[in-house]
Amino acid sequence: MNIYLFIVIIVILLGVFTFFKRKLNFGDNAEDKKESDDYKHYVKKNYLMSKAEHEFYKVLQETIKDKYYIVPQVQLSKIVEVNKYEKNKRTYFNKIDRKSVDFVLFNKEYFTPYMVIELDDSSHMLPERENRDGFVDSILNRVGIKIIHVKTENNYNHNMLSNLLNL
Repeated sequence: MNIYLFIVIIVILLGVFTFFKRKLNFGDNAEDKKESDDYKHYVKKNYLMSKAEHEFYKVLQETIKDKYYIVPQVQLSKIVEVNKYEKNKRTYFNKIDRKSVDFVLFNKEYFTPYMVIELDDSSHMLPERENRDGFVDSILNRVGIKIIHVKTENNYNHNMLSNLLNL
């Protein structure tokens, strides 16, 4: 009987010790330290859009008024998907996964994409950027989402923008 009591006391003491060790974080747990170190590499971005994009966004809001929702910096994979019958779905998804567009106008009733607007600065003249833009334009045209490109300017004309957007 004494041996059983002794074993029960040892098990209880081990349980209590383990509980307090975890609770009070005694000892260095390398796994916990590594996990917390992983987070130190990240910082908050101060702005979602560049200054030029933000200026255009304000004019776009005034032009659109309340006809559409304007969402900036949308990943292409959020408005276009790979055909569900495609055998190489992952391959084609990877081609759109890390690409984003500057602005998407969404219909208000069902939040469906109506039009994509790309604000083109001088970087869009670079060969690799022209290839990327051609790829994105082709996909959007193929799935029936209109895309327009607007050159970056210091000032934007509301009437010109309204005509370009067919408002």
